[in-house]
Amino acid sequence: QLPVIPLGLECEDFAFTTEERDQARASIGARPDTVVVLFMGRLSFHAKAHPAAMYRALAEASRHTSKDVMLVECGWHANDYIRDAFAEGAGEIAGVPTLTLDGRDAAQRQTAWAAADIFCSLSDNIQETFCITPIEAMAAGLPVVVTDWDGYRDTVRDGVDGFRIPTIMPAAGMGGDLAA
Repeated sequence: QLPVIPLGLECEDFAFTTEERDQARASIGARPDTVVVLFMGRLSFHAKAHPAAMYRALAEASRHTSKDVMLVECGWHANDYIRDAFAEGAGEIAGVPTLTLDGRDAAQRQTAWAAADIFCSLSDNIQETFCITPIEAMAAGLPVVVTDWDGYRDTVRDGVDGFRIPTIMPAAGMGGDLAA
C-alpha cells in the first residue's frame, strides 16, 4: 500500500479580507470585473507543465465569455531561456494579459493568492505525484482547474472542489507533432 499523507498548511494563511483582496488586485492592475486566473509553481515546460494548453484555454474563455481575463503566473524559471519561452508563448497564444510574479518571494505569493479568482494547473509531467498548490487554492476559497493526473486526482474532486481535465499521453513514437 502507498497511503497518501498530504502536506499540511495553515488555512488562515489563505484567508483574505475584502480589503486585502482589493489591494492585491489593484497592485497587479486587475479591475474589479477582471477574472484573475492563477498558476502557482515552477514555471517549467519540461518539469511541471507546458503552458500552451492553459494559454489556449484562457484565450478561448475570454473570447467565449467576453470577459476580461488576466493570467498570473507565480513561480520561478530555471533560466533565461525558459523565462523568454514562457513570455513568447503567452504573447503568441494566450491573448490575455499575463503577469509573472516571483513565487520565491512570500509577499508576491500572498498577492497572487489574494488577487486570484480561479486556480489553474494543467500539469502534464509524470513527476507531479502530489502538489500542494491545489490544496492551497482550496484553502483560499478558489475553484481549481487541474489535469486528471497523478496526485491531482487524489486531491481535487471533479465537480466538487473544481474540475479535472482529462489528460492523455501519446503512444510511443507519436509525440513528435505535439512536441513541435
